[in-house]
Amino acid sequence: MNRWTSLAVLAVCVLACSDAFAQMLSNRTPPQHRVVHRNTFALRNNPLGLLYEGRFAYRFRLYESESQALRDNFVGIGLAPGGSPAFARVGAYVEFQPATVLGFWAVYEYVGYYGTFNLFQSFPNASSDFSDTTIQARGGLPKDDPLRSYPTSGTQLTVGTNLNLKAGPIVLRSQARLVRPDFKVRAGDSVFYDQFYDLLMPNQGLAVFNDLDLLYQTDFQLMAGLRYHVGVPFYSNEQLPPGSTVKNSVQRLGPFLAYRFKDEDGAAFNQPSLALVVNWYLQHRYRTGADSSAALPYLALAFNVVGDLMPLD
Repeated sequence: MNRWTSLAVLAVCVLACSDAFAQMLSNRTPPQHRVVHRNTFALRNNPLGLLYEGRFAYRFRLYESESQALRDNFVGIGLAPGGSPAFARVGAYVEFQPATVLGFWAVYEYVGYYGTFNLFQSFPNASSDFSDTTIQARGGLPKDDPLRSYPTSGTQLTVGTNLNLKAGPIVLRSQARLVRPDFKVRAGDSVFYDQFYDLLMPNQGLAVFNDLDLLYQTDFQLMAGLRYHVGVPFYSNEQLPPGSTVKNSVQRLGPFLAYRFKDEDGAAFNQPSLALVVNWYLQHRYRTGADSSAALPYLALAFNVVGDLMPLD
């Protein structure tokens, strides 16, 4: 198979087994019309980051069903804001969920980097050094140095799909994303470091990500288990130096804990939860010993809240 055929097969395989956690009602069938929000705030280390991601959407129920596997179905449109101290973004959001267990969504967003916290930083090709040490050093260069981090903007298309399966107390859920960024990069550069994904992204190219969770859900709203994360960039021939075999893929694995404080169908402030992720890098060009110790884990603490912005029928 050629490169594009292989990429298409991989994308289909990954997207066919994934999940984006679609705030479901616990004790009733959703109404015909629903306006919802979801907001997530995360603090992480290795890499360091303070991140926000939001969703505000109108949903239209496709059909009525009492089956828990089918009842949360809809099509929706909305806004998707997000940001960190280094960037801000806002986009249009569409979603299609034919059944409770399976959903599809897409975001097309505008992203602006401020030039703060040593970002935005771009590089000539996929073999360039994008370690934390190099990014920090470039951020400290004089303002007129051509290698210094710089403000810029661009657009990004993300297409995702969601799978959420449950058998007794065992939960399998996954979220897959296919991402295509298009930024204004420095002349001569073709890739850039993305703080959100911790990946050297191909500008005007594609990357696939997947978060897969295998969890045990207790009766007192605690979930515990494992999370596996993978990120794979797909570089064009122009983004790879002749003879280079660099991949820059990322894999992480480790414990996942989450606790939900309350669950009240129809509440504007609903299902507030805290999640802790402690993952060790199985694959990373610089986080398995080359720039930071492989013993140093990826740490993320996240607060998530969802809710309904108009009364349920």
